[in-house]
Amino acid sequence: MEMKNKTAVVAGSIAVLLVVGVVIGVVLYNQLSKRSTYPVQGPAPAFTFQHVDGSEVTIENTNGKARLVYFYFSHCPTVCQPTNYLLSQVQEELQKNGETGDRTGLFSITFDPERDTTERLKEYAGKYNADLNHWYFLRGEESYSRDIALEYGIGIQELDGGEDFAHTNAIMLIDKDGNLRHYYLSKDLEPDNAANIAADMLALAKE
Repeated sequence: MEMKNKTAVVAGSIAVLLVVGVVIGVVLYNQLSKRSTYPVQGPAPAFTFQHVDGSEVTIENTNGKARLVYFYFSHCPTVCQPTNYLLSQVQEELQKNGETGDRTGLFSITFDPERDTTERLKEYAGKYNADLNHWYFLRGEESYSRDIALEYGIGIQELDGGEDFAHTNAIMLIDKDGNLRHYYLSKDLEPDNAANIAADMLALAKE
């Protein structure tokens, strides 16, 4: 009888360990696969902007790529520069993975085009060692740019007569079919998150 009890205890312990192992495995799998499971939030708002190389860039003509969209202005004294720096680190991480723009794209869209001329943006892009075949610095009419930003949920308020702006600071992740998948906010925008964001893009590019 005592032997049977010990056997039952051992069998029960093994069963518990197996269940725990399965649970841990599921949790780990979910964590590791999380980057490719951002749900579709709907079609990304369409736009047409001009890149500093003179080409026309739209959501439609860049479909087939996982993309990041960021609204900013180059004279920004606060969040825009560190966020564009983060994008430069994402570019670097993508390049480490052999990506040169065939499967991914970075879009920095100014909502201050009067000051952000094409020449100004070329100079600004140079500060971040931007590969202009991969990272698009875009501009359009002021009212149009701000309307598109609002469609993406980016609020913009003029300060000091338009010399400065308060605005939502976020990066949007768009999949290769033109669907909005994720917003990077707050702590997501720290430079040490660049590798994670690059991994998100590469995961979407493989879907």
